[in-house]
Amino acid sequence: MTAMNFARTITRTFGARCYTTVKPDIKLLKQLRQETEISMSKAKEALIKTNNNYSEALAWLLKDAQISGAKKAQKVADRTAGEGLITTASVEVPVENGFKSKSAIIELNCETDFVSKNDVFKNLASRIAATSLLMHETQNVVGRPIEPIPIEDFLKAPLMPHSKTESSPLDIGNTVQESIVEAIGKLGENITLRRAAITASGISACYVHGGDASNGKIGGVAVIQPKKVTLAELEEKTAAALLKTARQVARQVVGFNPKYLNSEDAAEADRQGMSSEEFDEAHVLTKQKYMLKPDLTIAEFVDQEAAANGLKDGAEVVDFIRWEVAEGVEK
Repeated sequence: MTAMNFARTITRTFGARCYTTVKPDIKLLKQLRQETEISMSKAKEALIKTNNNYSEALAWLLKDAQISGAKKAQKVADRTAGEGLITTASVEVPVENGFKSKSAIIELNCETDFVSKNDVFKNLASRIAATSLLMHETQNVVGRPIEPIPIEDFLKAPLMPHSKTESSPLDIGNTVQESIVEAIGKLGENITLRRAAITASGISACYVHGGDASNGKIGGVAVIQPKKVTLAELEEKTAAALLKTARQVARQVVGFNPKYLNSEDAAEADRQGMSSEEFDEAHVLTKQKYMLKPDLTIAEFVDQEAAANGLKDGAEVVDFIRWEVAEGVEK
């Protein structure tokens, strides 16, 4: 061995020994794991590599998660994400000029039903729904009360914390896309945000089935508007009653799967030889029998509830949406 090679060997050996003499601080290790829910081995590695500097360890973990997630995302990008969750979020607040109601619905897909039940995936879906609710400015002027959110722009938005979950320090400042990539690294499956929508007007409410209160396999949103009265003119009690009615209509949407809001929305070719009465009851929301009071149609139920709460001219359903996980996706 030449003198130069010997010197290099000594330098490498000495450097490695010096590096490995750094031991993770036990208190910092515990704090790091509690705040980030990272594995023990990864937490130790972060503290060792940063000489027990906590803020640098967090930065190292963030960079490591993004790198590993990006590598995994590239590998699984061609896989079909045919499972996932429909997730909703709503906010109802009295404002200075009346009552404001906003609802959002998103579909986050993964590859297996097993991953869709994972807390990491469910929390991510909930936070994305919260982000759509708080970050997206509706553009509705003369369009539908429920409008789509452009996914390309949405993915660039900072991910908001969800009210029911505590955010890790590693999540602060992440965009929706970056958070999805990190989740891919953790869960090992392709994850995609397929679609999102938000209400732009009216009083709205959500309902999901096949999961918990906000995550499920089928989700619906319904929008109600009082007749001849603006939302700014509503008393808080009346607005709350209409909100409850909207939730019942959203539940009807999920359970009975209507295709159209009103009869005139359907083309003649869609009726497939059915009588008008049969077709309306099966496919038209406002003409369907209300599930809890079959003697009333949905339109009659909404009008009745509005009148019972001080709106003599009643109210009407003005829009709805119903999504199922991976509908139309070839598996």
